[in-house]
Amino acid sequence: MKDILIARLALDQMVPVGRISQDGSRFTYDSAYLARGDAIPLSLSIPLRDEAFDAPSFRPYFEGLLAEGMARQELAAELQISEDDYLGILVSCGRECIGDVVAYHVDDAPNTRYSGYDPISYEELCSMFRSRSELAAENAASRLSLAGTQNKIGLALPPQGDWAHGWLRPRGFAATTHILKTSYLRDLPEIEYLCMQAARACGVTVPDCQLLDLAQPVLAVSRFDRTAEVRDGLLRVIRFHQEDLAQALGCTPGSKYAELPGGTVRSIARLIRRRSTRPAHDIRQVAATILYSYVIGNCDAHLKNYSIRLSPARPGRPASFMLMPAYDLVSTTYFPRFSRDMAMEVGGVRDIDQVTPDALAMLADDLGVSSAVLKRLAKSIVTNIEATIRDAGDGAFGATLASTPYIAIDLIEDIEPRLGVLAAFCDAAR
Repeated sequence: MKDILIARLALDQMVPVGRISQDGSRFTYDSAYLARGDAIPLSLSIPLRDEAFDAPSFRPYFEGLLAEGMARQELAAELQISEDDYLGILVSCGRECIGDVVAYHVDDAPNTRYSGYDPISYEELCSMFRSRSELAAENAASRLSLAGTQNKIGLALPPQGDWAHGWLRPRGFAATTHILKTSYLRDLPEIEYLCMQAARACGVTVPDCQLLDLAQPVLAVSRFDRTAEVRDGLLRVIRFHQEDLAQALGCTPGSKYAELPGGTVRSIARLIRRRSTRPAHDIRQVAATILYSYVIGNCDAHLKNYSIRLSPARPGRPASFMLMPAYDLVSTTYFPRFSRDMAMEVGGVRDIDQVTPDALAMLADDLGVSSAVLKRLAKSIVTNIEATIRDAGDGAFGATLASTPYIAIDLIEDIEPRLGVLAAFCDAAR
């Protein structure tokens, strides 16, 4: 094992950040990086400092860059690496991570000169989604690391490109612009599409997404840690540094469902008030996302589903952040096999079927907002969600599959009991 170098990559400029020791026990920031005026920490849980960090301190951030569950098992098998060897997987797939981080061995200096994009035919695209092993092989070949448990790959699409046929495969250190994902659950991509499209009308900021028919349903979602432009006929993609709240709070992926001491919602609100550049806005967005996740039946809305973009420290103020758009908004209650315990408590309640208007009033206290503010956010959801899901199923926001309108009807039926609770909260005496 050799030292692993960590860098930040913007276009073709590699900025060394630090290194992980060959035995995996220490991470240290480079002194030259610490001296930069625009230096930002890799994570709020790994602040800028001269002293080294031990493994329990830095592991949550780096392991949080990797796939989880079956997706990680398949990738590890393709790489012929133990799934427990998180640093081995990271350095093998470290050309394209969440944010702008890259990882490589100390004697494998990266060469960005041969980066670029190759067109992908529709047939090739379909073949990538035939099995988990096909997706793992694609990610291994692209040296791509994507967090989460769903089957997914990263590809590029130029601005105003054709979502159906304009996809490009990155080469070398070229960045992706979109995540494409599918599921062994036949309806899941369509369910997520409907939930994501309705979220915007309900006051929740989300990235653009579209449904693709690649011999099976596939959801394509724009990456908000990237911005793309075409200059002189070439696609140029810029990465932005970000992390999720599990990484920021020092939680490993395996602990993302554990309720934090004092309450997860309170911990999120406290972090936002201390470090956000726009705390009132970000608190409202978290509140809207929690309410929306409750109504659609998203019991998997854990800490890794909230991401932040970091900004450099300023005189008298440490590094700060902005909350990024919500993602992975999907109804899990639509599928009877899944647990109905929510990933974080809402007003002290974990069972989604036990949430009451009183629990939502307690949620306002946990967030540190007035009941009136939370009711205004709830009212937007109550007013808009059913009609927007129906419109999305009928193709109002992009191409859909023949089955999507019927799935929309089933989704509306599933959310009705929780929508009734939210409406009762809105109508409760002030």
